[in-house]
Amino acid sequence: MTKVENFFTITKKKILFFVIASLLITIPVARVLKRDKEIARIKTKTVTHTYCVQYALIATAEGYYPCYNCLEGTIYLHIGEVWKYGKTCNGESGRYPSGLPYKNLTFLPEFYGNNVMCLVQEKMKIYSYPLLPECQQREIKLVRPPGNKIDR
Repeated sequence: MTKVENFFTITKKKILFFVIASLLITIPVARVLKRDKEIARIKTKTVTHTYCVQYALIATAEGYYPCYNCLEGTIYLHIGEVWKYGKTCNGESGRYPSGLPYKNLTFLPEFYGNNVMCLVQEKMKIYSYPLLPECQQREIKLVRPPGNKIDR
């Protein structure tokens, strides 16, 4: 192995270690185990839809938004912050036929794939939410986005 290949191998290992360590430090081990168990269950499902989208509902204006995970019931979001992660196989108009649940939100597709792949992506993003800078900077530390009532 050349010095360059060895450097990249060591660097990849260091990065992987850092990522794993930061996840374990920031996200409680019980939540990581729960996430992994749920993802394993999802992967056993049959693909029923081949074209789905994993999306985020993003704040387009600063202000207070409903928060299903806060004692106060609302949370202040800045422009561009995540309110909810979701998955749909019916597109935005199929998922939200009467429009998005609250004003000043926008539907942002993040991943396209079959229903199983999109469910896994959604699960990973919900469980990784506490690692986002927007969540780290708040006094209130949420375990999931304000618009996600449960880890789904």
